[in-house]
This record gives sequence, structure tokens and C-alpha cells, in this order.
Amino acid sequence: MKGWQTAACLAALLSSACVVEPVPSRPPYREPLRPGPAVNQAATLPPAPASEQDRPPTASEIPANVSETPDAVPEPVERSRYGNPDSYEVFGKRYVVLADARGFKQRGHASWYGKKFHGRRTSSGERYDMFAMTAAHKTLPIPTYARVTNLSNGKSVVVRVNDRGPFHKGRIVDLSYSAASRLDLIKHGSAEVQLEVVDADGAPVPAAPVIAAAPEAPVPVAAPVVVASVARTPRFLQAGVFNDTNNALTFRDHLMLGGIKPLVVKSTQRNGKWVYRVLVGPFEDPTKLAAMRTRLSDDDTPTVLVHE
Repeated sequence: MKGWQTAACLAALLSSACVVEPVPSRPPYREPLRPGPAVNQAATLPPAPASEQDRPPTASEIPANVSETPDAVPEPVERSRYGNPDSYEVFGKRYVVLADARGFKQRGHASWYGKKFHGRRTSSGERYDMFAMTAAHKTLPIPTYARVTNLSNGKSVVVRVNDRGPFHKGRIVDLSYSAASRLDLIKHGSAEVQLEVVDADGAPVPAAPVIAAAPEAPVPVAAPVVVASVARTPRFLQAGVFNDTNNALTFRDHLMLGGIKPLVVKSTQRNGKWVYRVLVGPFEDPTKLAAMRTRLSDDDTPTVLVHE
């Protein structure tokens, strides 16, 4: 092959390699995304390149009344066709989507995402609009309406969950730019919040009715839990308390997928109502108990030490 032909082939090869788009820093949701409805946004902006760091919109791009963006209006909805697998995996960690969000309440840190993802498809198939009142959550059904309250200033907003995330340790919800602006957490980047699922009137949704079981009757688990016959009282780590048995079982399964065991779900009456506790244990060895508690804490699962 002549020299000029070799150079031409090499140039073509290098040219084709340059069009490969870099992997974005925000992990992609594993379920395939289909085209969704058009973006209903306050300002039409092109999506940012995947390699660009996330950032807020410029002053000229922000609507004048962004801090007055009205709450999302809850309405009866069916589960989205997309974004609701039984479970999915990001960064090697598996998340289990709740079968029922009624009675769901969570406390933790909220963050927000902005221009880098503006106009891109969310897990629901809709396109992300940073000026709409939306949010991303790891396990709530899509869509779900939730009230998010900034615990440092008491401000609250109602958002529509239509995306998955945030996949950062210690964060429970990613808010749109407008929702974050309403909560006054743009300049701080994150804040401790309380998230609670709401109904069409903006009120907390009560848990689904359940059939009462005998006090302390354990819900069957995938593998039997053998309690050793010893003099000391078994010690457990309480990983979650739920008003709905389905949510308790879903959370138990989530822990099981992560290799946490042994596990047991116990029902208890509190103030005349049944609650369902997901317990890890029993542990007779304090060292093993402490190691498991550290492991769960590192996995963003706070626990409470209980004696049974």
C-alpha cells in the first residue's frame, strides 16, 4: 500500500474513534428507556454533553419566577410502563422497587441535579425538566407524589417522582432545580429532609390495610432462622419499621439480595396498630453484631440495637 493510502486509512480510523461519547458520571439506569412525552419546560435548552460536569443553569436561563414554581399536583395514576422493574442494579448494588408506597416515610439528605441532565430521558421515559417539580428516588414506584420538607428551615414542596437515583451514599432523593430552589438548598448542594408519600389532597397516604396476625408472630422468611439455646438474650439489629407488611417483606428481600442474614420480620402492636419490624440477627457474639452494624451503616442502612 502506498504511503498516502496508509496515511489516509490511519486518519479515517482516528476520526472514527473520536466520535465515541464519554461515559457520564451519573450511572445509567439499567432498564432500557423508550421515547417519552415532550418536555414541558420553562426554557428550551439543549442537553449538555455527557462529559460535562453537572451545574446550575446560567442567570439568563433561569425563569424569573423559579422560586414560585407551584407544587406538583397529585392525581390518581397507574404505575409507569417503564422504570418499575422488580429490582435493578447500579454500581454493583441491587435495589428493590417497592410494590406499594402507601405509608412510606423517609428521612435523609436531599441533593439536586441540573443542566447536565436537562432534556435527557428519565427512567420513566419522560425527559428531565429541571424547571418542573420532579424528583428521583431509588425505590419508590414511578410515578409517586411525595412531600419533601427541608428540616433546617421548614420549607416543603410536593414533587412527582419520575426518575431513579441518587446513587450517592447518604442521599435519599435527587430534586429538580426548581424544587431545590423552593427548598433553599441550591447554594448548600444538599440538606437533611423528610420525604413522605402524599395523596391527591397533599396529605400523607395511610398504609394499606393488613390482616392482623398474632402478636410477635414472625412472617415466614426464605430460610429458617435458628435461635441458639443460650443463657444470654439474643440481640438483633432493627433495620426498618413499616406499617405495611408488603413493604416490610420487600425491604427484607432487598437485604437478602445484599447478602445480609439471618433475617426475620416480626409483627407488633403499637398504639392499637400493627407494625412490622425487619430484624437482622440474632447475634450471640458482640463482635459479629458490631461488624454487621458497621456493614449496614456503610450501606446507608441505619440500625437500632434491640433485645428480644
